[in-house]
Amino acid sequence: MSERYLDTGLLEELRGILEDEFPALISTWIQDSGVRMDEMQQSFQRGDAEGLRKSVHSLKGSSANLGLVYLVGLCQVMEDAARNNKLEGQEALLVKIRQEQQHGVVLLRDML
Repeated sequence: MSERYLDTGLLEELRGILEDEFPALISTWIQDSGVRMDEMQQSFQRGDAEGLRKSVHSLKGSSANLGLVYLVGLCQVMEDAARNNKLEGQEALLVKIRQEQQHGVVLLRDML
């Protein structure tokens, strides 16, 4: 597994701390990240930069907690664009974030 995408050391540390609760943490992220992606898509389509910023910020934070380093970086770029109300031309970034969220789902399921 590439460290570019996932901080496996952080996840192993979490697994050691949470023990039996670790799978619930992963499952919660998987479900919540899908909801955040839907919110981001809807906000983007409406041109709601603040709504997009809030959703991407939430996804960024929860992804950082699980060591999804590449996804966090993409989210930071989108959050900055939304904060500056510069959504034009960001469609490809939104697609990339969705792809990376789905990649994160696969990576995290492999950790169970």
